[in-house]
Amino acid sequence: MICTACSCLCDDVFIEDGKVLNACKRGFEHISKFKENRAIPRVRGGTVDVDKAIDEALELLKSSKKPAIYGLDTSTVEAQRLAIKIARKLGCFIDDNSSFCLGDFVEMILRKEVPTTTLDDVRDYAYVIIYWGANVYQSLPRHMSKYTYYPRGAKRNRGYDEDRYLVVVDVRKSDIAKLAKKNAKFIKVERDLELVESFIMAAEGKAPKHIEVVEILREMKKSELNVLFGGLGLKYGLGDTKILAEMINKVNSYAPLAFLPAGFHSNMRGFNETLFEDVGFVNKFSFAENRSDQRFAFTELLKEEAIDCAVIVGTDPVASLPFDISRKLAKIKTIVIDPKDTVTAKLADVVIPSAYSGIESGGTMVRSDGVRVKLEPLEKAEIDDVYILKRILEGL
Repeated sequence: MICTACSCLCDDVFIEDGKVLNACKRGFEHISKFKENRAIPRVRGGTVDVDKAIDEALELLKSSKKPAIYGLDTSTVEAQRLAIKIARKLGCFIDDNSSFCLGDFVEMILRKEVPTTTLDDVRDYAYVIIYWGANVYQSLPRHMSKYTYYPRGAKRNRGYDEDRYLVVVDVRKSDIAKLAKKNAKFIKVERDLELVESFIMAAEGKAPKHIEVVEILREMKKSELNVLFGGLGLKYGLGDTKILAEMINKVNSYAPLAFLPAGFHSNMRGFNETLFEDVGFVNKFSFAENRSDQRFAFTELLKEEAIDCAVIVGTDPVASLPFDISRKLAKIKTIVIDPKDTVTAKLADVVIPSAYSGIESGGTMVRSDGVRVKLEPLEKAEIDDVYILKRILEGL
């Protein structure tokens, strides 16, 4: 089966005699405990049937003047397309977690501002592997063992201590930074911009502040493929992707370097690509104004009290967003579509239980590198995100 616990979408996980095999700890928990803490259909705290919950959701949306749709990063592409159609029909806002996560990195790739690659090619051909502001040991536990540092690939078949060169950039010695010993380098940074500028200077033949980058570029010259994985630390360390794109392209004038984002929910890239194909932007979009703007990020909409109703699909903003923002949900009508009885679901006006994508529901997801994956669920649930969103779309 395809494990949908994270954006690696590992395709070699299987169930044997009731045991989950080949999964990391995160994947094991995701698959083995999917029947626990399930949502039940509710309207204003009272238990109802699913049809009643969907009807109530429709009434809230029809009476709303400024609704928003948020989440969908664990939903299939098919469900995401339906949500976008609903947003267009309502003329409302639509956003996902990528607006404060790695959406900027994905958009940079989709606009072809930087060269990119696939995880399969990284496994087979990449020599220098840079993790910048990403502790994948915690966020993507099999990233290094399945795709990057440890596997023996088509050309990189002599093992990680001979055929890979690992570079870890972070503000602290993270779990993966501790691996940067033989044929590897850990760079502790206080300001990411200084290291970015050092790469640019070294690629231009000038003396950089961080002298380590000279050796890294020299190692890159040995291979036809090297890759930089950017995480949240890099995003928030820089704030703007323009200088990062400049650096990557400048390095490519000296030695090959591809870029990939590292870390997010199972189908966050799917949402970014699906919305981009439709409107030319990856997140924080207003169909009323037909444009994307930071003001249309779900966090900003809550902060400014700019919406009166929210459809929240497969995410838990009360648990994940800062309290001064998430508490604003109490002032608006909320509709939660989720397989889990989340903190947000407990406070919602309407709860519609859904199915776990990949476990109880099939469809398409997009891996963090843009590769599309077909899900073959263990069991098929009748009521999933597609069923619910289709009912809502038809009812509007």
